[in-house]
Amino acid sequence: MDTEKRIKAFVELGKTLNNRKKIIQTNSNPSLTIVLKNFENSLENEHQFNPWFISLFVEEAVKSIIKMLDENAIKKWVSKYPLKEKKHSNRIGVIMAGNIPMVGFHDFMCVLLAGDVFIGKLSTNDTHLLPDLSEILCHIEPEFKNYIHFTDDKLPAVDKIIATGSNNSARYFNYYFSKYPCIIRKHCNSVALLDGSESEEELSALVNDIALYFGLGCRSVSKIFVPQNYEFCTLFRLLDNFKSVYQAHHTYLNNLEYQKTIHLLNKIPFYDQGIMMFKEHPSAASPISVIHYEYYKDTEFLWDQLRLSPDDIQCILSNRIKINDTLRLGQSQFPEVWEYANNIDTLSFLIL
Repeated sequence: MDTEKRIKAFVELGKTLNNRKKIIQTNSNPSLTIVLKNFENSLENEHQFNPWFISLFVEEAVKSIIKMLDENAIKKWVSKYPLKEKKHSNRIGVIMAGNIPMVGFHDFMCVLLAGDVFIGKLSTNDTHLLPDLSEILCHIEPEFKNYIHFTDDKLPAVDKIIATGSNNSARYFNYYFSKYPCIIRKHCNSVALLDGSESEEELSALVNDIALYFGLGCRSVSKIFVPQNYEFCTLFRLLDNFKSVYQAHHTYLNNLEYQKTIHLLNKIPFYDQGIMMFKEHPSAASPISVIHYEYYKDTEFLWDQLRLSPDDIQCILSNRIKINDTLRLGQSQFPEVWEYANNIDTLSFLIL
């Protein structure tokens, strides 16, 4: 396949995902309808296999993928790379994380757009969604069938490796795959910088950055920097928009009760928002159900703090304070197609 054909297939995938309910309802393409029904069934029932993947958040993940597959965005993105038809396709082993639904989709797309063979090692936490999504892509462009392989077992022979996991697994990956050209990603966190003048609409956008996927993603805001004497009341009230979702999730509530108990026993102060705890702490990484915050006096302080661990920060969000490539509040969970995990250029790695 030439580059244009591969791009066209992914653009069509985005359109198909966006219109899948209508396609199923009208049954205008019976063979496609069967594939879409299978994918829809996986979306609705994935929580039975992974309780963190509730239907609401799985659907948000699909929306994020649809945004990536905008035709103009993809063409703008790939225009910066010398993509061309390859005489020999590399076999790319991709070890995927399972913290949020279909988190490996961007790697999947990069490998196929580069003209390589995707060999995906699925996380046990997410074994159905991406394979079912790939069936839709292969229906759109059958030539992709020879380029897509999934495995639950050890990776077969590969030419390059892309591996994503926790900080502990990253150390293992670095050792085990040292002989391969590789991208090894560890866990990152995202932070928000507030100046206290944010509107209720802007804070509502921040709530999505914090609360989607139960805060399990690298793009989920786990820490906020706030000015001295910041009033949390409006943010706390807006977080109640997720109250019914969080209170219905027993595993999350168990984590919350555990954190409350530990903090109370050790007399560690915190704000009890109801469905989350807010604790003053210097680290950007926080446990499930806990959001860290830190007071600042000026933007120089913020810059110094963020420079301490640049590799640990995925996104910096702010509508007022500009440090590096800050995103606007509400944008972290819906990345542009050219925004890479851990800020490592995957496509450049593949085409070298």
